Amino acid sequence: MTIPARLLTFIAIALPFALAGCATAPAEGTIRAALPADAGSAVFAATDLAAAQDAYDAGDRTALATLLDRLRNRGVKPLDADGEQTVDRWSQAATESGPPLRGRALGPGFLRGRLKPEELRATSQIFLAGKPTEISVAGGKGHPLRLRLLDAKAKVVCEHEPAYGRSCRFTPIFTQRYSIEIANRGADEASYYLVFD
Repeated sequence: MTIPARLLTFIAIALPFALAGCATAPAEGTIRAALPADAGSAVFAATDLAAAQDAYDAGDRTALATLLDRLRNRGVKPLDADGEQTVDRWSQAATESGPPLRGRALGPGFLRGRLKPEELRATSQIFLAGKPTEISVAGGKGHPLRLRLLDAKAKVVCEHEPAYGRSCRFTPIFTQRYSIEIANRGADEASYYLVFD
């Protein structure tokens, strides 16, 4: 039995397109669909950081490279040495050609940490009067984290539990130091990414 040349040509052209539809893509659509409609840039940065950690843990180099590019394009940069080491590790794993994210010139910055079950960690940050501010926290694999922001008088400015996909947005009336608390409400150790924008 011989196959007509036209049919072979059609198969040769159509098969790659059909197979391309079967390829897996990073779960951006899934992540975006799960976020509130009013999610701000800190929420997107925090969820992308958590997704990058998940992609790194799963060995998904394609998704990791896509997420690193998205973070770089948003201007997200680590604020400490641990964050720089994490991004360097991710960059090497993704074998991407771009330089790793370093320092904080402009755009959102992030801190990375780990919390034991029921552990609470507090950090502080000075926010400037009149400058709109947004903070968000996300943990990998859906860890139940709580985010609480307190002003200099220990008054709660914002609190989210669970914090994934949510942010605290406000414009300080006075320049002052704020306390940011992150709590792990789960039974397992959790990594987190705290984003300031």
